[in-house]
Amino acid sequence: MSQARPDMEGVAELIATAAAEIILPRFRALRDGEIDEKDGGELVTIADIETEAWLTQRLPELVPGSTVVGEEAVFADKSVFDRLSGDDPVWVIDPVDGTWNFANGRSTFAVIVAYVVRGEVEAGWIYEPVSGALAVGARGDGVRLDGREVALGKVETEADFVGTAARYLRERAEQAPETVREVFRPRCAGHEYVQILSGERAFSAYTKLLPWDHAAGTFLVREAGGHSALLDGGRYDLTDPKGDMLTARSHDVWQKIHAVIASSDSDERH
Repeated sequence: MSQARPDMEGVAELIATAAAEIILPRFRALRDGEIDEKDGGELVTIADIETEAWLTQRLPELVPGSTVVGEEAVFADKSVFDRLSGDDPVWVIDPVDGTWNFANGRSTFAVIVAYVVRGEVEAGWIYEPVSGALAVGARGDGVRLDGREVALGKVETEADFVGTAARYLRERAEQAPETVREVFRPRCAGHEYVQILSGERAFSAYTKLLPWDHAAGTFLVREAGGHSALLDGGRYDLTDPKGDMLTARSHDVWQKIHAVIASSDSDERH
């Protein structure tokens, strides 16, 4: 049975309200005790926790029977992740993507929401609270960035590309200056997907594929005409997020960057 599409504008309004009422008042104003460190050294702030709780209460009201998988909820209870494998529609939330930036007073952070039905992303939202940039799209209905339609997918015969890549993928990209002019370290996945949609970046390559970071962004790039896939040719599986993934503004760019960063030894790790 098909699921009704959520109210796209209603979701965007909820995200913007959460950002205005919870996130931005804490930006550059976090007090002692409002920043903590999770396992692995990742930061979490009161803004992450309260924004996720606020959205978790309200998003399911837009689609009765839906549930939520949030980054902080999964950290507290790993069984929450299993909701992605169920039949109920799922809202996947990253309340503050780029928490390190946020906690250190840097303006590059985002709120990311994906709407997932039986493991497939059906809609996505990326909102950057400081700039107000909003990327939104639904399956088969195109993608808009700040209200303008996004059209990716053009063939580029000659170009030197600027992108983002993590860990050993960045090292490989840096070794091919004839193809990659500049490659940045990941700082905020949501912002980097917006940069692909806006034309500022050509690609992003990640080794850690948690769905709250990547479900919405890869979906939006694909729906706009770009390409995203695992380096081994496999499909990104939200329920089992393993492998290395490359997302690019066109299949042509994807192939060119893939030729640079894909290892002949799938087990190689630097």
